[in-house]
Amino acid sequence: MAAKETIAEPTYLECGFGELEYKVIKSDVCCRCGTCEALCPRIEHVEDKPELVMYDPHCGLCFTYCPRNILDMGQMESKLLGRTRNPEEKLGIYKKAISAQAVSREGLAQDGGVATALLVFALESGMIDCAIVTDKDDEWRTVSRVVTTADEIRAAAGTKYTINNSVNSLAEALNMGFEKIGFVGTPCQIQGLRKVQLLEEPYQIGQEKIALLVGLFCMENFDYDLLMNGLVKGRFGLDPKNVARFEIKKGMFRVIDKQGKVNEVKLEETDEFNFKGCGPCFDFASELADISVGSVGSGDGWSTVLTRTDKGEKLYSDALATGVLQEKAVSEKGLALAGKLAENKEKRFEAKSAEMNVKNISR
Repeated sequence: MAAKETIAEPTYLECGFGELEYKVIKSDVCCRCGTCEALCPRIEHVEDKPELVMYDPHCGLCFTYCPRNILDMGQMESKLLGRTRNPEEKLGIYKKAISAQAVSREGLAQDGGVATALLVFALESGMIDCAIVTDKDDEWRTVSRVVTTADEIRAAAGTKYTINNSVNSLAEALNMGFEKIGFVGTPCQIQGLRKVQLLEEPYQIGQEKIALLVGLFCMENFDYDLLMNGLVKGRFGLDPKNVARFEIKKGMFRVIDKQGKVNEVKLEETDEFNFKGCGPCFDFASELADISVGSVGSGDGWSTVLTRTDKGEKLYSDALATGVLQEKAVSEKGLALAGKLAENKEKRFEAKSAEMNVKNISR
């Protein structure tokens, strides 16, 4: 009997934009991270999604580096951190967990101000020569920027809760000639950039110039139009221009206006405003970052910090030693709470993946 003919699965570079469009964008699992837009001049952000605007020679880079396609966390952890995480490590692999706070809070808008302080310190110490940050316009539309001064970093401080394709600014930073690029962003954005760094592909696109990844804790993000029209304007009657800040505290989503009035709803009541592409995501604590920062697990005015790589550990230790940061022990109860949220996100990912028939994303 003749041997059964087998057909090989297509390799990364045999898959072009058509695969990305069919399996990711049209399937509503795209997280709008901006990785594909950053890497390919033929792809632009059109009507709030990646779109091919020039002929695609079938190179496949966009599909290769997409964090919603074949995300092998075990392989990436092994390359980056030397091992794979244990099941009980709900927040991923880290060297140190601590509560920290920026010593100088001037210009720091939220929680402990640690992410902003670390970026400023990294810039001033020469670890990075620019930073990609997420800023906003006067109506709270998120805008990513390449910044080069401490004042510019501080001006972008504060959490923005709507989707933004921040990784797209990597192309701008590379075109401007920067050699040591720092980035702060959400887990999906960190995943995309780590794939760019760690996958063994023949293209050189400036991967070695990504010098620092600061990851944020993230349960989900919101669709701008849904959040503003459905909650800010619809329920609270607020003009987005009159919003001073957003925050999540003690299970409540809060919108504080410029007069200091607090408008809030239970966090579960905001599900209808969630960005659909956040559903198939299991990473709460930015497990592939050099250093991860979030408010969950620490008290008011403090941030929970997880140092992961040698680079992240050195950045944190140097910032602490020079008086940029101060620290205190994070409580077991606080870490357990953060771990519980991470576990809940994984469970949600499993449910959403089954519901959306997602087959190309796995832990």
